[in-house]
Parts: sequence; structure tokens; C-alpha cells
Amino acid sequence: MSYINEIKSVVDTALAELEEVKAAGKVQNNPVSEESFLCRWVAQAVKKQRFGNKVAKDMTMWVQQGRSMGKNANIKGQMLHIANVYHHFFPEGDAHAPVTRDVFDSLVNELEAADWMIHTEYEINRKVRVISDGQHSFAVCSVALAKCFNDQGELVKPLSLYVRGPEPWFIETVLQKGLLLTKVTDYKSIVKYHGEYQIWPNNQADTLVVLPDSLKP
Repeated sequence: MSYINEIKSVVDTALAELEEVKAAGKVQNNPVSEESFLCRWVAQAVKKQRFGNKVAKDMTMWVQQGRSMGKNANIKGQMLHIANVYHHFFPEGDAHAPVTRDVFDSLVNELEAADWMIHTEYEINRKVRVISDGQHSFAVCSVALAKCFNDQGELVKPLSLYVRGPEPWFIETVLQKGLLLTKVTDYKSIVKYHGEYQIWPNNQADTLVVLPDSLKP
């Protein structure tokens, strides 16, 4: 099973079982009781190996958050956000239209229109620094760019994007192009002071995507 179907299964099952115990009167309808139930639910699901290895990292993170933060872990909120994003982009299974070079070029054009500095013409194969005097900047390795799109203009390999700028605005701009991103690092990437993100063929990332605020329920 793909990561997409796995993570949808986890959050859908958890939220459905929460509603079942609330309806049965076994859990009170308040945030503290709901968080307590979900903390236990995730811990038991991990212990019993109810779901596959692809989502083990996410579930382990929730267990740790539940133990250290208690009701403030907001596991329900995270699960609702994940469910909203993944069901919006993948309403049936994990199928999605191809990510195309035209979409990528459209993103670059929008960044340029917003006065971002763009670097897509050079190979990035070692630690580099972009001098921009505080200007937001966007870089992609030219070699990777050529290899990641096939002759039909479809993305066939994950492509790294190096970004220095306001993350919420960038994420929403990418979202408007029908793209989802995964985050590799906030700023310690091969391009100094830039975060590294990736776009994936058919938006089918094998790890949790950055969740856009606009799709928060």
C-alpha cells in the first residue's frame, strides 16, 4: 500500500473510532478527553502494528507528542488537517494527474512576478551560496531539472527546490498550482540559508507533505 493510502487509513480510522466511542458514551465530548483517547489509540496501534511501516514515523511522532505534551499535542487537529489535505488531493485512492513542466514553469513565473530571485540555470552539486541582499530566492539544479522531467514534460523523479522566503506564502503559491511539497530541511541545505523542499511525480510523496494552512478544517 502506498504512503498516501496508509496515512489516509490511519487518520480516517482513528477519527472514526473516536466518534464511535463518543457516541457510545465511553469518551466525553471535550478536547481533553478526545486527546487522551487519541494518545492511547496511537500508542496501542503502534504496539499492535495495526498499520504499515510507511506511517511508522508519523505514528511514533504522535506517541512522543502525546507523552510530552498531553492535551496540548493536538493530535486530533493534526489528523483532521491531514485528512482534509489528502482527501482533497486524492479523493479516490492515491491517483493524481501528472505534475508537468508547464506547471513548474508557471510557478517560476509567479515567483518572478513577486520579485523573487530565480536560479535554475546552474548545476548545484556542492555547497553554494546565493547572494541576494535580502531578496527572496528560489533555486533548482539545472541538471536535476533536465533529468526529472521526461520527453512528455511529466515529472518522473522527485525534484528538490531550494527556497529562502516566507514559507506560508510559498506553500500557498505552490498549492494554487496543484502541487504538494515535502520538506527536507528548514535551511541547512546544499544552498546556504535555503530550505529544501521536494515535488513528486503525480504528487505521490512517500512521506507526509507540508500541510497548507488554507486546507486546515
